Amino acid sequence: MNYRKLITIPQKCLARARGHRLNWLGVVAALPLFGMVTAFAIAPGEDKPAPVEIESVVQQLALPPLTSADSQTRYWREEAVVRGDTLARLLNRLGVGDEEARRFLASSPLSRELLKLKTGATLSVETNDAGELFGLRFLNDDENGEQVLVVAEKVGGEWRARAGEVDAVAQPTMKSLTITGGVTAALIDAQVPAEVRAQLAEIFSDRFELADLKRGDRIAVVYETMFYQGAPVAFGNVLAAEVTRGERVDDAYYFAHDSESGAYYDRDGTPLKKGFGLQPVDGARISSGFGLRRHPILNSLRLHAGVDYAAPTGTPIRAPADGVVTTAETQNGYGNVVMVRHNGKLTTVYGHLSRFAAGVREGKTVRAGDLIGYVGSTGRSTGPHLHFEVRVNNQPVDPASAALPSPGLTPAQKLAFREKSAELSNRLALLRAIPVNVAQLD
Repeated sequence: MNYRKLITIPQKCLARARGHRLNWLGVVAALPLFGMVTAFAIAPGEDKPAPVEIESVVQQLALPPLTSADSQTRYWREEAVVRGDTLARLLNRLGVGDEEARRFLASSPLSRELLKLKTGATLSVETNDAGELFGLRFLNDDENGEQVLVVAEKVGGEWRARAGEVDAVAQPTMKSLTITGGVTAALIDAQVPAEVRAQLAEIFSDRFELADLKRGDRIAVVYETMFYQGAPVAFGNVLAAEVTRGERVDDAYYFAHDSESGAYYDRDGTPLKKGFGLQPVDGARISSGFGLRRHPILNSLRLHAGVDYAAPTGTPIRAPADGVVTTAETQNGYGNVVMVRHNGKLTTVYGHLSRFAAGVREGKTVRAGDLIGYVGSTGRSTGPHLHFEVRVNNQPVDPASAALPSPGLTPAQKLAFREKSAELSNRLALLRAIPVNVAQLD
């Protein structure tokens, strides 16, 4: 060590202190400290300690037995159904090796009725790392063409197909896109669901054809997505939409008249749809609206693809517009059913009829107001009513907003409409400011 360097430290400090006229009391107080440091630095060393002998001892220790801990972590996985799939094949691809669950799924009467996998359906399973199955769910179509959420789960160590109410939560989804080619292709690229595409086309059909939009035109839409256990299971109504065609902007806002029906209006509260001139059942009320509901018989979540008119058995059912009968037959879910095509893309469906009107058969032309059948309760039904559907390009849409006459708003309804449309208008304004295709989920 350079002792001289250590000794010169206080000398430098004193020189610097003199140059800056420091308080001499502080300098004097510091001198003993520096002296101590210097003295410590130059003090002679003491005797070295005796070396310590180190001895290595090797002893064999028994390792604890290796056991595999059962995984308590559960997670959901999904697999798409392909042509020729069976439930067993799907479970194999998902790594499910639970034989008890397989036996239940093969033997349960409710499972045999509901677990009818179709190509394109998505099967979700809840498993652990060991391949033990705790639950599964998927959407499937029944005889009515309605989507059913099938749920089977392991409760208290036993497998059962749950027939309780499914708690689905509706959340608004926002999407915006600019047309760069075909309209349908642009909507698909923006991941706008088929149900929403059909609604958009019908909402504005009295003003313009959505398919006629040109390059540079824009679409902004807010619609409902239904979630079950954090996963999207279905899509509800379009809540608001805005279509920009060059310099012209058309908008639409959904307003619910009651718990079962609603219609679309522009920002001024003017109805967008004239609808059919007639109702299929004169004077009847809508007892069950379009959308997701708990099925009264199966007690499962399903998309009610139409509206129900409450009316006594034998009440006349009339065609609300001109068309051609495409179906007049008996089916498992619908019972006695009539289908009428009104133009190249729109079809109406009448289910659960007690009987057909005389002469109603496939290929028959009907005029608005013609008798086509009578209210009944055939098929899968809990009581007399008419199940009425409207399909656009074979995609179910809400009859109350797409085909039935849209009523004007009362003064009280106009106040409620302005409040609701203002909130939705703010969402559209956010989308308007985005220059590229986006999909935003609240």
